[in-house]
Amino acid sequence: MSRQEANIYEIAKEAGVSIATVSRVMNHSTTVSEKNTKRVLDAVKKLNYVPNNAARCLSTSTSTSIGVVIPDINNPFFSQLLQGITRAADEMGLNIFLFGTNESSEREHKVLDSMREHRLCGIIITPVSAQDSDTLQKLHNFEALGIPVVLLDREVDSNAFDRVVTADEEGVFLAVSELIRIGHRKIAIITGPEASRPGYERLRGYCRALKDHGISLREDYIRKGDFMVDCAYAHTLELCRLPDPPTAIFASNNMTTYGCLKAFGELGLRIGEDIALFGFDDIDELRWLNYNVSVVSRDVPAMGEQAMRLLMRRFDSEDRPEQGTRTCLPTELIMRGSERVPGVLAER
Repeated sequence: MSRQEANIYEIAKEAGVSIATVSRVMNHSTTVSEKNTKRVLDAVKKLNYVPNNAARCLSTSTSTSIGVVIPDINNPFFSQLLQGITRAADEMGLNIFLFGTNESSEREHKVLDSMREHRLCGIIITPVSAQDSDTLQKLHNFEALGIPVVLLDREVDSNAFDRVVTADEEGVFLAVSELIRIGHRKIAIITGPEASRPGYERLRGYCRALKDHGISLREDYIRKGDFMVDCAYAHTLELCRLPDPPTAIFASNNMTTYGCLKAFGELGLRIGEDIALFGFDDIDELRWLNYNVSVVSRDVPAMGEQAMRLLMRRFDSEDRPEQGTRTCLPTELIMRGSERVPGVLAER
């Protein structure tokens, strides 16, 4: 076989390994066993193949690039996800193309359409909405082309894809239960979009905690947010100006926490003294500024790494299962004092 005729598929077939393994060997990854490395290199020599990324991408549909689609490139949470994804990708000899959707379904559709031109070998996506039929169809189309898809943090209305999520409902349930345990009865929440899994699961955890502790839901304490700063800021001002304001607010993501703090600063309220605040996801920068916010925390880089490893497992598998796997990582509470309000504790 001449050099021009050989391609990465034939190397994988000759060596008896997956295409992903060949890619990792070509990119000098240390994660491949000596045995498989030797088999690949022997196949390369036998077929007189020169591993050239540009030539390989032009001559076959195979690449060493992963498309990562996130809704908000300014959100530190997604930066942490990318840390985990890129760390795992580097180990595997893969490259990352990053695409942002700005929490817009229309933008997401355009991004997914444009990604077909990039000859990607896999996609990791945090979809804008769980209920978007156009996005769902586009993701199914990628799978039909042999390009595996992994959902990260959010889901779509289909069990066909592998996905990595966290125990959002349970985390919020435990946080609100802790607020109740220390004496709060007037607890508000600024939610995320109900069309996203984190949005409705976190709201569900809040409602379950109040119900289990015999506290009635108050509609004026439930504010429909969008996981963005400005919306949270406006809702926080409205909550604090109610005739009967809450003593505690649960912020459903880190950007919502920023919005709450912005409003508290404008109103001259101190967390843990004048009003309680509990957030979802840690924010390193706040600790540097001595804002000790109690949070529902999770290992965000580990989520990114797990998504990358699920994608690699799909590369290594000859079969495409009809139903994907759902990996749910735990959350934990980190208490820093912002959940406490002296006046509330004195009333217990």
